[in-house]
Amino acid sequence: MLTQQENEFLTQTNRGTPMGELFRRYWQPFLLKEELPVNDGDPVRVRLLGEDLIAFRDTEGKVGLIQEACPHRGASLYYGLNRDCGIMCIYHGWKYDVDGNCVDMPSDMPGSSFKEKVHLTSYPTLESAGAIWAYLGPADKQPPPPSYWMNLLPEDEVVANRTPIYCNYLQSMEGNLDSTHLGTLHHFYDNEIPEDQEYDKPGHPSRRFSNFITGTEKYARIDVQDTDYGYRLIAVRKTPKGNQHVRINCLALPVMSWIASQRGLGGILTQLPIDDHNCMRIGFRVRPGQPFTEEERQAIREERRALFDPMDPKLRLKRMDNEFLQDRDAQRSVHPPGIMPIAEQDYCVTETMGAIMDRTKEHLYHGDAAIVRLRQMLAKAARNLQEGIEPPGVQGEIPYHKIRSEDIVIGPDDDPWLVAADAGETATRGQRLR
Repeated sequence: MLTQQENEFLTQTNRGTPMGELFRRYWQPFLLKEELPVNDGDPVRVRLLGEDLIAFRDTEGKVGLIQEACPHRGASLYYGLNRDCGIMCIYHGWKYDVDGNCVDMPSDMPGSSFKEKVHLTSYPTLESAGAIWAYLGPADKQPPPPSYWMNLLPEDEVVANRTPIYCNYLQSMEGNLDSTHLGTLHHFYDNEIPEDQEYDKPGHPSRRFSNFITGTEKYARIDVQDTDYGYRLIAVRKTPKGNQHVRINCLALPVMSWIASQRGLGGILTQLPIDDHNCMRIGFRVRPGQPFTEEERQAIREERRALFDPMDPKLRLKRMDNEFLQDRDAQRSVHPPGIMPIAEQDYCVTETMGAIMDRTKEHLYHGDAAIVRLRQMLAKAARNLQEGIEPPGVQGEIPYHKIRSEDIVIGPDDDPWLVAADAGETATRGQRLR
């Protein structure tokens, strides 16, 4: 468990807090490109790390991310007119470009240069992997563009999505790196039937066999290996024939995670704080060499649209105030949570912990090694930054594009640390946390 002071240190992310300053030193995805589809289109409200901002695409297609409040009298620029390479406040006509410069002040006296003294908060942006990314840190510390796997693939081989989560980023992040909950939270009762046993041999198993192992072997040996970018979580379960079923999740500080999947072809997720009580999950699916067709993308959009409240499309349909629309009959006959789809199961357990979980009351065990190490690494990186020590990866020195998760069966004497070790990992057994 943590002390109250330690919990606040990890969960507070507004400007000026140690954790907030750590987050601001990295490029972070915050919108999907499709949310700003056209030049001179409608602006979008954005709240990041406790700041109220707006995003807009100007006449030339450049994306601006600026403070919402007009620096004149504080009126909201969300209601502004976006045209002619800037957004105009509807109060007095003051106009700002994507760099935060005041480029027009029609209500000022003729010949005045006062507009040259007015500048609002703006942040650099870039577009990659179907998302719009922002850097909110010091200008002289801006890192190179993000270089994760999805950033280097052609955009037609990537699908991005964005989901609001109604709790602090840390408990949502901890859920991504908890490998022992699979056998309960994401278990289906019919996975207990021993099918696809021909996959009980070294190689990539069928999804059915992988689910059979995680559903029937509740215990997993959890090891954590520190890396230059963060860590690898390796969960090992025995198979009926004595082989090892290995699932590898990866964490790149501060909050990018690779969910265990064959050859890394599953989800790559980030949990960006909106404020201390809310976060957003931006996820990326990659399919190298096999572009997503427009029909597939449209089907994904429709599938995701069904997850949101038809009365308020920005609000998730399943949430705590409607008990996540839990189906108690399904809970008894289909799967323990009685909630679908699978991601909503994660949201349920993390959101019901409270907006900020009280970690002074928790009881951790061996299966929580990755959660313990996540907290240690985040705290260390934030404290190092306070002392002037740069966070990992901000100088472009880490081959992020080589990070891979994995879901694989290996032989009884094979070393799981040799699996998916292409991003500079040491490929030696990690020290288990106790």
